[in-house]
Amino acid sequence: MISIIVCSINPAKVEAFRANVLETIGLPCEFIFYDNRETGYSITHVYNLCAEKAKGEYLCFAHEDICFRTSNWGERVVSLLQKPTTGVVGFAGSTAKLATYSGWGSMKQYTRYNYVQRFRDGSIKYFIANPDKVSASPVIVLDGMCLFMRREVWAEIRFDEKTFQGFHLYDLDISMAVGQKYVNYVINDVLLEHFSEGSYNKAWFDDTVKFHKKWADRLPFYLKKPNPVVAYFREIRMSFLFIRMLMKKRVGSWDFIEFCCHEHFKRYYWHISSLKLLQRLYKYKRQWRREGLL
Repeated sequence: MISIIVCSINPAKVEAFRANVLETIGLPCEFIFYDNRETGYSITHVYNLCAEKAKGEYLCFAHEDICFRTSNWGERVVSLLQKPTTGVVGFAGSTAKLATYSGWGSMKQYTRYNYVQRFRDGSIKYFIANPDKVSASPVIVLDGMCLFMRREVWAEIRFDEKTFQGFHLYDLDISMAVGQKYVNYVINDVLLEHFSEGSYNKAWFDDTVKFHKKWADRLPFYLKKPNPVVAYFREIRMSFLFIRMLMKKRVGSWDFIEFCCHEHFKRYYWHISSLKLLQRLYKYKRQWRREGLL
């Protein structure tokens, strides 16, 4: 049996999700929906609390704003989870986690995913990346919109409630932790639809810093380590992209953005990305001032 666990704040969404699961799963399941509107617990606490109550051998930690597009998907997921080497199974992940601050999708070369994204304007986009043409792509870190694992794997590692006390980075952390001993996968023969767009805010940024501090001695972490020179230049590229994202999306404080820029300049002063960042630093600083953010 699969135990479906959801940390919910929207009863209508969670009921729509329940109906979709019952129609598509093809296996026995139980639902454990935790209404978090009044308690406001961290998602790590809710997930651990609900997993302790679960009766299923297999656990599904899901957001309420998703639906499954594949019929009888339960059999395919369980078949993959039954392998003793399998850790966490999801729908979007990366074969590398760079030392530079970033989310689960470090760079295109490492990205693996299999889901449909619906946007606010009603448009949809298929995110499919399976270059090895396999039913399940090994990865290191996973996005948390839907995560599967055996009960025994969760019991061994659990979600880190002490470090992550909000709603961000818990997914990268649990998959990174499980990935030290097991193999995580993006499943390619089950299609998921995601109804909400991700967002970056200060809470996300703060948890990103916590994640990198916790795993500093293990980063960068690769499924298959590239040539050292290639790896070095990809770190430069990721550092540039991350700092540019902070500026564009107004994430974190300007002091920290300047600190990140200075660190990039010190390490990579000779690289063209330093000049590009310097130009953007002055451009966005003027914008932030005009908008009253400084």
